[in-house]
Formats: sequence, C-alpha cells, structure tokens
Amino acid sequence: MREATVHLPIDQLEALGIEEFVTSVREAGLENVSELQCGRPGCLLVIEVAEPISGARFSSIPNLEWWEEVTSSDHTTYLCKLAVPAVQDEVAPHHESDASQNELEVTREGIDITLVGEQDALSDRVEEFSSTGANPVLRTLTDYEGPRDPLDALTARQREVLTLAFGHGYFDVPREATTDDLATELGIDASTVREHLQRAQKNLLASLLDAT
Repeated sequence: MREATVHLPIDQLEALGIEEFVTSVREAGLENVSELQCGRPGCLLVIEVAEPISGARFSSIPNLEWWEEVTSSDHTTYLCKLAVPAVQDEVAPHHESDASQNELEVTREGIDITLVGEQDALSDRVEEFSSTGANPVLRTLTDYEGPRDPLDALTARQREVLTLAFGHGYFDVPREATTDDLATELGIDASTVREHLQRAQKNLLASLLDAT
C-alpha cells in the first residue's frame, strides 16, 4: 500500500467551482474541516471557523447547496453540502475508487488531499483530478504502513513544518527562530507557517489525548 498527498493550488480552485467557498472559510479563521461524505451529487462537510460567516455571504456562495450553523463559545461550526461540478463529472465517488481518502486539509496555499491505495489506484485518482482542469501537484508518495505513532495524525506538510520548527529552536525558551525565519527557508508565507504549526500541534495533542 502507498500513501500520496495531492495538492490543488488555491489559484486553480476556480476550475472546481469552490474558490469562493474556500476563500470565505479561510477568511473566517478556518480551524478544521471534516468530510462526512463526498460523491455525487455533492460533499457533506463539517467546517469549524473562529468567526461566524454572515448568512448573506454564505448563502451567496456558488455551489453551496445547503448549510446549517451551530455556534459554541469558542468557534462556529457549519454543516454544509457543497456541490463540486467538475469533481462530480470527472472524479468517481470514494466508494467507487480503490484509493481511499484519508484526509482533506484546506490551507492558504490550496487543498491537500491524502490518499491511500495501491500505486495504480493512486495514479488513476490523480488522473481523475487532472481531468477537472485543476492541475494537481503530487507532493508526497510514500509507503503506507497504517497508524504507528502520534505523528501519524499529521499531514506530510504539517510534519515537515513542525520538524523544521523544532530543529531550528522555534519551541526553545527563549525562542531561537521565528515564523518569518521558517517561512524564508520553506519558501512560503509566515501566515501559512503559523497555520501549519497550529494545525500540527492541535492534531498531535488530539492524538495523544485520545490515546490516554
């Protein structure tokens, strides 16, 4: 079995018809996105954001067919159904594919989709995404051995950023590196570094606490 991380760049999400949706949830301080189901005719998602999105704006988003807001003390959660026309036409539903989807992550750079399956199945899945016009980038391709330790809760990108931050003394007291330093080495924005670090720490803590 192999594990692949496929990246869909933010500037190409218009081809999928979801650019405005992704922009809206990112601007609201996206904390987490969980995919409950995705296939034809759309994806059922749970979105957690730091600040609520105005009902008028959410209702005006193209291809957002239905949404419901659940507000708590520290964040706002949306249950929503998002139609992705290009995906519906070109990409088979998960249950019809031999490559399973392990994780979906929305970042400032775009969307990262982590897939697990045999080499041929992963290649077919990447080809399907290519047929949407979104030009996916294969970021990582490694052997998959199943869950082994808490670091498996991290995406490949989160693990890369966290490892770099630790090695450069970002977590030392006093701190020996800043997010600007890490961003320069990684070639990305400092805000993207902070986002990866926050998500990595949250996922790592969740994995450790769930194991106790």
